[in-house]
Amino acid sequence: MSLKRALSADLKPATDAVRICILGGGFGGLYCALALHQRLKQSPRPIHITLVEPRDRFNFTPLLYELLTQELAPWEIAPAYRELLKHTNLDLRQDWAEHIDLTQQSVTLRHGEPIPYDYLVVALGSQMRPPTTPGSQTHSLPFNTLHDAEQLERRLNDLEQSPKVRVVVAGAGPSGVELACKLSDRLGSRGHVTVVDRRSEILRSYPQRIQRAAARALAKRGIEVYLDAAIEAVDASGLTFGYEGQTHHCPADVTLWTVGTVPRSWLGNNAPKLTPLGQCPVRPTLQLPNYDNVFVLGDMAAMPAPGRDSQSDPSRNRAPTTAQAAYQAGPAVAHNLLALIANRPLKPFVYNHLGDMLTLGQREAVVCGFGLCITGRLGAVSRRWAYWLRLPTHAHRWRVLKHWLGLRS
Repeated sequence: MSLKRALSADLKPATDAVRICILGGGFGGLYCALALHQRLKQSPRPIHITLVEPRDRFNFTPLLYELLTQELAPWEIAPAYRELLKHTNLDLRQDWAEHIDLTQQSVTLRHGEPIPYDYLVVALGSQMRPPTTPGSQTHSLPFNTLHDAEQLERRLNDLEQSPKVRVVVAGAGPSGVELACKLSDRLGSRGHVTVVDRRSEILRSYPQRIQRAAARALAKRGIEVYLDAAIEAVDASGLTFGYEGQTHHCPADVTLWTVGTVPRSWLGNNAPKLTPLGQCPVRPTLQLPNYDNVFVLGDMAAMPAPGRDSQSDPSRNRAPTTAQAAYQAGPAVAHNLLALIANRPLKPFVYNHLGDMLTLGQREAVVCGFGLCITGRLGAVSRRWAYWLRLPTHAHRWRVLKHWLGLRS
C-alpha cells in the first residue's frame, strides 16, 4: 500500500463517527476547523472533520501588503496547510468543491471521491468582482492572494532598472489605499502612483478619523487621487477615465484592480434564495433556514450584527465582509456544531467590531477602536501585534514571534 493511500486510510472516519465537512480554508473555515479540533473532548461522540481547500497555503490577507516592502516573509503570512495541521487529526483534501447536494448530504469534488457528511460548513468566501471595464481583465493585476502578490513582485522586478515606474490603482477602498502607500514607499523617488475611484471619497465605509489619516498619508507621498472618476477602459499603456466632464488617460507600467469583491456562488442546483448582495440568508445561529445541519459563514453569509443596525442603511445590521467577521464566526460555528451533536441549546452569533486597521506605508499604519486612534509608527506596531494574535495555531505564532524577536536582537 502506498504511503498516500495508507494515510488516507488512517483518516477514514470510524463507523459511528459524526462526519463534519468544511468547505473553504480561509478565516471562517480554517478557524472553525481548528476550534473544533481543540474542543473534540466536549463531544459525546467521535468526530471526523474534513477540510476541503484547493490552495496549499493559508493566506493571511490583511498582511499581504507587507510582502511588497519586504517587512514580512511569505512563510509568515502564508503558512502551508500541511504545516498548520500536522499535529491535528483533520482530514485535509486539497481539491475543489464542485457541487453540494443538500438532500443526499454529499459534496462532489473536482478530482477526489464525493464526501458524505452529517454536518456541513460552507465558508467559501468571496472573489474579485468580475471586471466589466474593457481591457481590465487583460491589462490589470488583482491583489487578493499570495499568488497575486508574487505576480506583482515579478512585474516590479521586471521594472527594476526603469528610472520611472508609473502605477495606477483602480479603487480607493482599503486595498487600493494600502497598496498605493506601500508601493509608493517601495518605489521611492522612481515611483509615480495614482489612485482612481468612481466614488466621491476614499474609504467610503470607514470612520472619518481613518479617512483623514489615509488622506494625509496619500498626500505626504505625493500620490495623485481622482475621485468621482468613471473608469472607461484599461489597455497596455494605462487607464482611461472620465473626470470633471473630460476624458483623461493615465499612463501606467502597472495597473492594479481593487474594485470590490462579491460572495462566491452557491455550489449546487438547490441553492438558497440569496439576498440582494448575493449572500445566503442565515439564522442567528448561522444555520441555513431550512437545514439544521448546514452552517454558512463569512462573506457568503448575511451574518447578523444587531449592534450595527441603522435605519438609514439596512445593510448595516449585517456583519461586514471582512476577515475580522469571518475570524469571529469560525469558533462560533464550532461551538454550535458541538452543541447540536450533544443536543444542547445553540448560541446566536454576536459580531463584535474590534476596530479598524490599515497600513499606510512602510512602518506606518492607523489603528482605531474603543475610542482611540493610533497613527504612524506606533500604529504600525499596534497593527502588527494585533494581527500576530490572530495568526492560526499556537505553533505558527510562536515561530513567527521568535523570528521577529530575532530580527530585533
